[in-house]
Amino acid sequence: DCSGGAGIQADIKTISACDARYADPSGLFSLVPPRGWVRVKKPVRGMFNAYFRGPYGMDLGIQAVENRGATFDSLVSRLKLVERNLAADTHMEIAYVGPHRAVRRTAQLFKNKVLTLDFLTGDLAHHIQFAAPPELFDEYEPVILRLLGTYEPGTLLPPAAAPAPEEAPTPSPLDT
Repeated sequence: DCSGGAGIQADIKTISACDARYADPSGLFSLVPPRGWVRVKKPVRGMFNAYFRGPYGMDLGIQAVENRGATFDSLVSRLKLVERNLAADTHMEIAYVGPHRAVRRTAQLFKNKVLTLDFLTGDLAHHIQFAAPPELFDEYEPVILRLLGTYEPGTLLPPAAAPAPEEAPTPSPLDT
């Protein structure tokens, strides 16, 4: 039954058969977003390639950018440095997004509790952020994590081939 149900948890069983896959226009990733969540075309938090808004002030943002030579170890080190600089305790641990090893962090920020997942695939670095009011976070987090099983990383599109330099015209014997 694809007619909907009592929210995201009731819909999780039919999500792959019923909901449309969102594909990033640049080919950086695709996923099936939570049923009924709305993609915001120009989010306030402009760092995301895609941003979805759900009920009760929940949101899901995805950023995929060029991986400029980072390794998993250097990603962990960079995230620890950010944590130290912000004097934040994000409860960092290793998790997986599909087959991809990720750094999972959770933190209470202002009015929301936030889950972030950071991981590398080939030429891309991925950052996924889910935020929800603290009283709903524990209920929705496992559902969002299951939905992220639909996440498929893409690749950077190769640069467009440079046009061939124009050849100099061959002089005509009449030009002399």
